[in-house]
Amino acid sequence: ELYFEVRRNLFALRRDCEYNLEAQGYMAARNYIAAIERTLRVITAFDGQDPMSLAKLAAQSELVKSSVFRILYTLADLGYVKKDSRGLYSLTARWGRIGRSRPPADDLVRRAAPLIAGLHGLFHETVNLGVLDQGEVLYIHVLESPHAFRLAAHAGMRSPAHSTALGKCLLSGLSHDELEALLNNHPLRPQTKRTVRDLAGLERDLKRVRERGYALDDGEDSPGARCIAAPISDGEGRVVAAISVSGPAGRVHRGRDREMSTALKDVCARISRQLSYAGNARSEEASRRP
Repeated sequence: ELYFEVRRNLFALRRDCEYNLEAQGYMAARNYIAAIERTLRVITAFDGQDPMSLAKLAAQSELVKSSVFRILYTLADLGYVKKDSRGLYSLTARWGRIGRSRPPADDLVRRAAPLIAGLHGLFHETVNLGVLDQGEVLYIHVLESPHAFRLAAHAGMRSPAHSTALGKCLLSGLSHDELEALLNNHPLRPQTKRTVRDLAGLERDLKRVRERGYALDDGEDSPGARCIAAPISDGEGRVVAAISVSGPAGRVHRGRDREMSTALKDVCARISRQLSYAGNARSEEASRRP
């Protein structure tokens, strides 16, 4: 009985101590992650001055060189820092994508669905709405062709970005550094004999997408299939989604490229304007809040 009485008293004492420590702010210290603080000190040490040497970054962040080196090595491996031939470090454009937000999927689908239905009724081919997610195309809304022979797709499906028209539209909004960082984790695997197999070839494709406002997949993802897609942008001009029309090459042939691309670009421009107005409205509402 004495043992259990002492044990109860010890537990009560521990609870009281933890309560008092929390009241004094000491419990917060137990949740403090020093490694994150050190990483942020290294990142802020750049202060727009990159490229910088390891020694200078260590001095600016007031950390030892070995710690700064490990932090930079990790950030470089993740694509957020690059090291040049002189051994100097720079932040990559990937930081610019942090804080960039795309519209929630349900909002995007709600705005796009009526226009996608119009494309579906006009061309009677599969129409897809996709976003870039973890380096792949994620389909968030699909209307399949009524034809018995069609390109099957469904919401939730994923496809490679480099071999699809949807993916090329989505990749066209990335910088060279962002594209390189993405390909570090998603190599250019050949889907068919026509699939682009190197960064230079992909960048040529993406340049054409930006110049003409639409992308093509001519048997690059699936033999005998053909797709045309156009990008959707937000109020700041960032590509946040894309819509494609896809089907057998015999029906979605080159002779229809102008007709289909014009319709796609018109629909995507209308959705882009809606997103721009919605974004401006949210910004104005936020600015009015106390």
